[in-house]
Amino acid sequence: MARYSVATTKNNLSSLIDKALAGEEVVITRHGKPTVAMSVVPQDGEAEVDMELRREWMERLQQLRDSMPSAKLSYLEIKKLEQADYEH
Repeated sequence: MARYSVATTKNNLSSLIDKALAGEEVVITRHGKPTVAMSVVPQDGEAEVDMELRREWMERLQQLRDSMPSAKLSYLEIKKLEQADYEH
């Protein structure tokens, strides 16, 4: 991750935009602290494709969750078992 001060950004904005377009993570700092990150804006249609892909992945994740057996133990019971394992 490349970091650039506000002053450097003002003097090199065009080249920093080119770096972001090339896939480099460009972070602008103010007083040495990361403040802003540059990212590429999706072109027409790209955002819709990304959303459709996300929907597909979310559906697959839900199917995976549904196919897994449900836990027979409560969270507290599992924690007690883990604690007992560490004590032995």
